[in-house]
Amino acid sequence: MGMFGGAGAGGWSSGIGGQATGPMRHGRGSDGWDDEYLGKAYDAQVVRRILPYLKPYKKQAALALACMIISAVTSFLQPLLIGFTVKAGVEGDTNRIWLLLGIMVGAAFVTWISAYVQLLTTAWMGNRLLLELRTEMYDHMQGLSLSFYDEMEVGRMISRLTSDVTVMQELLTSGSLTFLADFVGLTVVVIVLLMVDWQLALVTFAIVPPLIIVMVWWARHAKAAFVNVRVKISALYGTLAENVSGVRAVQSMSREDENARRFDALNQENRRANIWAGMLTAAIMPVIELAVAIATCAVVIVGGMRALNASDVNVAHLFLVLTSFTLYVGRFFDPIRDLVLQYTMLQRAMAGGERIFEVLDTEPRIKDREDAVELEEVEGRVDFDDVYFHYTEGVPILQGIDLHVEPGETIAFVGPTGAGKTTITSLVSRGYEVTGGAIRIDGHDIRDVKRRSLTKHMGVVLQNPYLFSGTVRDNIAYGRPEATDEAVIAAAKAVGADEFISRLPQGYDTVLQQRGQNLSVGQRQLISFARAILAAPRILVLDEATAYVDTQTEVIIQRALRELLKNRTSFVIAHRLSTIREASRIVVLDQGRIAEIGSHDELLAKGGIYSNLYKMTYEQEQAQQAAAMVGEDEAFARRRRGEVQPPPQQAPSPAAGS
Repeated sequence: MGMFGGAGAGGWSSGIGGQATGPMRHGRGSDGWDDEYLGKAYDAQVVRRILPYLKPYKKQAALALACMIISAVTSFLQPLLIGFTVKAGVEGDTNRIWLLLGIMVGAAFVTWISAYVQLLTTAWMGNRLLLELRTEMYDHMQGLSLSFYDEMEVGRMISRLTSDVTVMQELLTSGSLTFLADFVGLTVVVIVLLMVDWQLALVTFAIVPPLIIVMVWWARHAKAAFVNVRVKISALYGTLAENVSGVRAVQSMSREDENARRFDALNQENRRANIWAGMLTAAIMPVIELAVAIATCAVVIVGGMRALNASDVNVAHLFLVLTSFTLYVGRFFDPIRDLVLQYTMLQRAMAGGERIFEVLDTEPRIKDREDAVELEEVEGRVDFDDVYFHYTEGVPILQGIDLHVEPGETIAFVGPTGAGKTTITSLVSRGYEVTGGAIRIDGHDIRDVKRRSLTKHMGVVLQNPYLFSGTVRDNIAYGRPEATDEAVIAAAKAVGADEFISRLPQGYDTVLQQRGQNLSVGQRQLISFARAILAAPRILVLDEATAYVDTQTEVIIQRALRELLKNRTSFVIAHRLSTIREASRIVVLDQGRIAEIGSHDELLAKGGIYSNLYKMTYEQEQAQQAAAMVGEDEAFARRRRGEVQPPPQQAPSPAAGS
């Protein structure tokens, strides 16, 4: 590997959540992306991909480049001007001394102005490039399929959207111009030294070959050290995130001491890796300083030997040469020192650029067809025609699903874990693509419909409600930002959420903590219900939506849903008796197939799978529901009259049959 070389890249990968569109690296992680890959110092493919982002700013880039060249040239000419000034002093030419001093001051002013304009221009470009890159990545990530997010860690995606984009923005602006300035300065120094005295120039350059050999050795070991630092810190952060997220499990099982011991071990490994990388970084600077000292000594010795034999005629010129060379030796190694310090930044930028384009090149597995139609109105008829589906080839999840749902029907799915209940509802919203057969809404194959026009007619309430940063009002109106305050409150009242919301410090304007952590799980679920109701979908999916709601609160929800589900097609996955009993039909799934289908009473009479599930889990709830209904009648009447009386909180009943 050369001084600025890197590990080669080759091979092709299938990509994540889509089809590969470009060369990928070997040695990736299980998800296809390798965060510990440091990258080449120069990757032509990444540079070719990133340059088009500069096209809208060609004038600004040209201005910054011109200012950089002017700044570098005027800055690196200063030692030569000092040499001429010393020569003029030796010759006793006062007028030339003042002229040269004026030129030096003017050159310094030009250097300052050009550097200022360059930095101002690159900062202006950099912020716009950062905005453009992040916006493009964010928009692209929002359109990727659910299968992509099933396979990709969220932390890695955030890393690509933040740190990778930032380091690439720095490379495109200030970083790239800094490298160019170093090369321009180095070129100026070499040319000037050769013009002033080519023999002394060769003496100065003699130290470069041994220095390059040392740098090649250093670069090889430094790269391994920097990669090791990334690996260790990644393991440390992963353990930290795991233990913080699972702190309840840690404390409940008294794992604090053991986890602290393991964390300390990882921390020690991280410390050792950083110390070794720091030692390598610290070792290279003294080597360069030693090279400067050796070159300076060589110039002084050779120049001194010349001075012993110098005539009066060339003494002044000798002073010019020695002064210029002594100053230029330090300036000659300054760009080399800068390039060494920026070596890993170049590697990170190239690796970051490759990871950015891996995201942008990842195509969604689910894309609208060119002739896809807009689904303007939906009645709610849903047909499953011999549907097959698998996440992994050869491992079927759904097999031969034939189900025809009329508008306004409520279909309940029950069955053991892994039977395919959640999968079948995900296919309706086209979160995944069927691998066989077809799903039709109002006779339209959903693959022939624009996905956004499909999802805008659907509402989904999940088992684990997801609330966003903002107020309670914002979260309820998430699907309909234009909704009025009256509509928001009406939706909350419909599911019985208005009572506890009104008791919050600022009511509907109460700001929620991250993911609504300042609310109970049941309260978060009620808000998610209100959100779905406000969106007024034609097709509603309830995926274990009442799992964390206590029995009496569920009674409130059931009374509201009984009216709201009218004339809406709804798919319900639930273990609660009340929701299941009132469904138009109950579909029992077993190993990806429809094992039974019918009403609650019909399935009980069959004495099959549903009957067994019912006997194991539902009969105990029947008594609880009956008692809750009796006690709730009067409370419901009071609420209808505006007399608020919050129901007592109970622990949710255990899940079963999900």
